[in-house]
Amino acid sequence: MTTDRTVQARTNMVEELTRDGWLQTPAWQDAFRAVPRHLFLPRFFRLAPDQQRHEAIDQEHLDWPALIYANTVLATQLDSDDARWQSAREDGPVEGTATSSSTQPSLMASMLEALDIHAGQRVLEVGTGTGYNAALLCHRLGDEQVTSVEYDPTVAEHARHALDEAGYHPTLVTGDGADGHPTGAPYDRLIATYSVSAIPPAWLNQVRPSGVLVASLYSDLGVGLMVRLVVDDSGAHGHLLPDSAYFMPTRTHARADTDALVKTASKQPTETARSSTLPEPISDTAPGWTALAGLLMPKVARLDILREDGAVQWLVHPDGSWAYYQATDRQVEQGGSRRLWNEVEAAHDRWQQLDHPARERFGLTVLPDGTQRVWLDHEANVVHS
Repeated sequence: MTTDRTVQARTNMVEELTRDGWLQTPAWQDAFRAVPRHLFLPRFFRLAPDQQRHEAIDQEHLDWPALIYANTVLATQLDSDDARWQSAREDGPVEGTATSSSTQPSLMASMLEALDIHAGQRVLEVGTGTGYNAALLCHRLGDEQVTSVEYDPTVAEHARHALDEAGYHPTLVTGDGADGHPTGAPYDRLIATYSVSAIPPAWLNQVRPSGVLVASLYSDLGVGLMVRLVVDDSGAHGHLLPDSAYFMPTRTHARADTDALVKTASKQPTETARSSTLPEPISDTAPGWTALAGLLMPKVARLDILREDGAVQWLVHPDGSWAYYQATDRQVEQGGSRRLWNEVEAAHDRWQQLDHPARERFGLTVLPDGTQRVWLDHEANVVHS
């Protein structure tokens, strides 16, 4: 009974992903149809009705197959503590921050399609997670062509067990994904299933010339950037992808403590309030200008707060610079050594001057020393370096 339900749910998922344009290649459609996602998600969390806490789900739940094969991200670990699921199971929903998950299938499909994989190529995946993505790669290329690196030993062991059960045996490595896996280099393709604030040099060094790298660029501004780069002897070059990608940042990345920064900023003297020139506050779903702002303003974090008198938005930076925007009257205050809201407005103005390009027209060049250049359409048309 359970097998029949999972097969039908998986078939429905593939049909949805194909219909909506996420799965375009027959070989990837076959992989998603063949690999049983439920084997990689014997238990997971979903948000409780209060949208704050997480409840424990396993195959005893009536909607287990439908939840697994829905086009949603599923958290599998909270606060790097594997025991939290059992706590939620025994004591009810728990609070916490997701530290491992199974990526939304449509986003997985988009990234795998962007890799442009061909038979015989070797792939390095950084961020094994549940192992589901590694299984899809193995189904497409064969076990011997796939290497996957996972930082968390407990997560890695769960993935190894699930992959064994599903019949896939890639090379699994426990370590820091930023280091890649030099022993197996060079690779034809590299895919990162977590976000990085900058492309690690090791990734460039371990992908062969003309190889492809697909990764999510972490931004505390919350704009969800994803990039496809082609590697050559001078570095890597490519465009942003049109899809937003909200992956967890690498655990070695120090996230901005927005609460502490906002608390400090709220006690600082302010300039005279003025009206913002932006047509809207920064949002995850806004057009290409937010992607440009994310590229141009690294380490600037955003915090949205919904109050009884309306929504407010804070921008903060570790150097103490801050901006405060109140949506009801579009008034902005700011302080510190930088004027962060001015910088956002400048990014919006630049986007308008460029004739409102979509995010996928913006490109990125990453040099071996870590230097990044932002350009539009082609590398000679530099927007920022």
